[in-house]
Amino acid sequence: ASSIGMIIGQVLFNSLSNRYLGNIGLKPARAEDKEAKRKADQKQTLTKKEKKRTLAIMILACFVVFFWAGFEQAGSSFTLYTKNFVDREVFGYLVPVSWFQSLNPLFIIILAPIISALWIKLSKTKNGDLKTTTKMGLGMILLGLGFMILIPAVLHTGSNEENIIAKAHIAFIIFTYLFHTLGELCLSPVGLSLVSKVAPLKIASLLMGVWMSAIGVANLIAGQLAALTASLGYMEIFIAIGGLAILLGIILLFVSGKLTSMMSEYDEVKE
Repeated sequence: ASSIGMIIGQVLFNSLSNRYLGNIGLKPARAEDKEAKRKADQKQTLTKKEKKRTLAIMILACFVVFFWAGFEQAGSSFTLYTKNFVDREVFGYLVPVSWFQSLNPLFIIILAPIISALWIKLSKTKNGDLKTTTKMGLGMILLGLGFMILIPAVLHTGSNEENIIAKAHIAFIIFTYLFHTLGELCLSPVGLSLVSKVAPLKIASLLMGVWMSAIGVANLIAGQLAALTASLGYMEIFIAIGGLAILLGIILLFVSGKLTSMMSEYDEVKE
């Protein structure tokens, strides 16, 4: 399903990009007017404004690490819980565990246009669109809520695979994936856009690499967290990850204004 979604997305982009995007993306949006100025800037050290923007990106990268560490439970602890503790029978058909990995790409295809339309609509209102950091904070909270949805299910089923009290309704895991996808749509696209827009030109590629490395580190942490379910139990892990995600999301909302101010001043030439 993920591959099919990527193919559909590529076909839509190739067929509709000229009509709706025009010349956007054909040349760097932040290109300097003069080659000489660009070379001179590369030799200079970072300005005070650029250092603030770099620090803000690094701080946000720390939040991103935890988001993806929780999000990537989809391929580990969620899959194991679904296999052993979720009633996967629908109208007499036993749904394969692997099919649940298709829920995220399916929700992406359905919800991405809706979320994009929401951001566009908000941008046209009097108060304007939400800050990027605010969207990321909401993404963290949605991730945490996804874990909280599973808490009643674990209370019902228990965590002992050798002694399963009862099986949870399939809706629990479906809604968990739904909330996690909503969180991903709030955090992931705007995060990548933020780095490309805010990072100082001198180290833009480096900071994009740092951002992507944060996702790699998150996957390592995700594996360790999933392994702990064997010793601590699903309840403890889901509560810990979900509760911390909500807490970090609230913290990010509180510091959103400060981070935005650190990134708000640009000394690059805009088109």
